[in-house]
Amino acid sequence: MDKDFYQDLLDQISDGVYFVTRERRITYWNGGAERITGFSAEEVLGHSCSEGMLRHIDDTGRQLCLGGCPLAAVMTDGEPREAQVYLHHKDGHRVPVTVRGRALRDRTDAIVGSVEVFSPHTANPFAGQRRIDDVGMLDPVTGLPPRRLGELNLQTLMRAVAEGVTTLGVLFIDADRFKNVNDAHGHKTGDEVLRMVAQSTANGLRHGDVPIRWGGDEFLVLLPGIDQASLNATAERVRILVENSWIQEGETQARVSVSIGATMALPTETVDDLIDRSDRLMYASKHGGRNRGTSDTGELTGAEDRPIIGAGIPWQMPGACDVDGFGSGKPDREG
Repeated sequence: MDKDFYQDLLDQISDGVYFVTRERRITYWNGGAERITGFSAEEVLGHSCSEGMLRHIDDTGRQLCLGGCPLAAVMTDGEPREAQVYLHHKDGHRVPVTVRGRALRDRTDAIVGSVEVFSPHTANPFAGQRRIDDVGMLDPVTGLPPRRLGELNLQTLMRAVAEGVTTLGVLFIDADRFKNVNDAHGHKTGDEVLRMVAQSTANGLRHGDVPIRWGGDEFLVLLPGIDQASLNATAERVRILVENSWIQEGETQARVSVSIGATMALPTETVDDLIDRSDRLMYASKHGGRNRGTSDTGELTGAEDRPIIGAGIPWQMPGACDVDGFGSGKPDREG
């Protein structure tokens, strides 16, 4: 059987598969990789996956291209690696995947590169959703349930909280300085950024969580059966995933951060009470400098790496971590 047979076989499997040289340049990219990431083989062959493309991070916001890359480790010691990471999709949002790396060796057993196999493990049913034209049940821009459906879910869950059947956490999320995106890139890109925020948020949630487009650039997330510690962790994970999402517009990047209010529902309160409190906590995050979360326990803090800005190879970019928040840096935590 010839090479084309095996290549066609690899192209048909659902997992993504790609090969890299020791210089971390991609030499093979299968059909599964195209479907999972949105990047075609023509766009990636000869490039590094860190070159404005996948740029893996973990759920703490560690930039694996600059330290902790599984493939780089495989090519150092030859030992296989497996990791849970988030890759950057061509549409801008983050996608959770399991990656497995193994060394590629020549006939003398020298390591000449590595192969990575990756598969998505998206849990939330609204991750990857788009408009359903004949039903109209989802928001046409973000692929999330619209406010009217969110309010029905919220009322049902609040009754369950009042009856002691479940707990409920809520995230109130607002995109920071979203008007700047519309002004600089236009409303079409603005809609793409809203979808990016929505899909990165959904990809940071559990199966039973309900992300909602609340209105404009505001989102509400319902988290039934959660406790305070997990609520805080979810808020930080969502914030980090959005912070590390972007849409490439020529030489610039359209990106936003989010401010989040996180709170636990009380059995004796109304829906309005719950929303008002989550809204106030979100504004506390805004007033605290944006790109942060505030919960019932106070301001949430993380030790994530600063996002990598620009489309170059990160370790070859002088001042790559000197960022300022719009197309050339990190959405800042001040002002």
